[in-house]
Amino acid sequence: MKRFFIVEIFVIGAFVVGFFVGKSLNSDKSYDNYYNEAEALWREIQKADIPPVTLDDPDAKRVTKLRALYRKVFDKYPDSRWADDAIYQLASRIARTDEEAFALYRRLINNYPDSEWTDDSLYTIAIAYYRIAENIKQKQSFESADLYYDRAFALFEQLNRDYPGSSLGDESRFNQAMCYYGKGNWRRALDAFDALREEFRDSELIHSMVYYTGMIFTEQQEYKDARIEFQNVVDSGYPELAPLAQFGIGQTHFAETVYEQAIENYQKVIDKYPGTKAAEDSHFYMGWAYEKLKKYDESIMHLEEAIEKFPRNENTPNSQFYVAQIYYTKNDTDGAIDAYRKVADNETFDYDTRRAAQYWLGSILEKTGDSEGAIREYQKLLTSFPEPHRTHQHPSNNINENYIRKLRESGL
Repeated sequence: MKRFFIVEIFVIGAFVVGFFVGKSLNSDKSYDNYYNEAEALWREIQKADIPPVTLDDPDAKRVTKLRALYRKVFDKYPDSRWADDAIYQLASRIARTDEEAFALYRRLINNYPDSEWTDDSLYTIAIAYYRIAENIKQKQSFESADLYYDRAFALFEQLNRDYPGSSLGDESRFNQAMCYYGKGNWRRALDAFDALREEFRDSELIHSMVYYTGMIFTEQQEYKDARIEFQNVVDSGYPELAPLAQFGIGQTHFAETVYEQAIENYQKVIDKYPGTKAAEDSHFYMGWAYEKLKKYDESIMHLEEAIEKFPRNENTPNSQFYVAQIYYTKNDTDGAIDAYRKVADNETFDYDTRRAAQYWLGSILEKTGDSEGAIREYQKLLTSFPEPHRTHQHPSNNINENYIRKLRESGL
């Protein structure tokens, strides 16, 4: 409900009073009922919302009914003490990136600026914009992520300006720095983190600031400074970030091509933080580091173990493909064909990786002089992967019926 109410008394002209004289009794009764009905409706909602309805509530009818009741409160009784509560509660039962939720939060911000929910509504929209920007970056979309980072930044700034005592103030200032980070504006992000570091030294947010400072140094290839920041996070023992920081130390050594130290730090992640995403990724990176050292058997062993343990990890498709390449480098044709086939036949892998693997099956057989086998694999390429590889210059895009016909004729 609202934190405080603003009441104004207006002097009404005599002609207006005269207009309502004949209906004064009904009008008084109507206003009495207005607030009583609003309160009765709110009590009904409180009972209906136990246990609280969630976004994934299996009872669709209950969700629909409750949403309708909340809307009835602020549509029918906009001046009641529960109108702002109803808007917020309805908005919170809609996906945060849904435009309807945005509209409700904006309505609360504009119509009830003194509500206890206004700062939370600003923060919720800002976070939604930030997440949209992050999703755009991950999908490598042509849509500009910077636009959404800028929108998020502006809302975080508005929250700090208009609600200086908000409990969300610290997170908003931290997230402003994260908007700079998301846009790749390393200097501004560093300046923002540095400005907050002393003030936030007793806050849990300090660990995130130190970690992302290390990430910025990594992006700037200032690996020694990055390791100092990452080690500070590891030493703090902060459970959410310590595994990532330890992994980050390994990544800096990998980037410097100091693969032995990279392996040592990946092993620390696996030993100290088993069951974490960082530990999963460390298994894969250890395999890649051994390949860089030309320790092919160790590389294959680690990668195949990682693939078997973590089949849903995003590194799995590329790692299986990498295993095939290592076998081929070792001149182990059978091992390479078997590994490439595991990629091509796995429908959970992405299309381009599978298509590339299918091409290599044909190419290896062609190079070994097995024309019939190569033709069979190339025909499967055209049948099972009719769309071209996204990389225009990929050699699989050169395989067509004419190529197969020439290969068949040369085999005769």
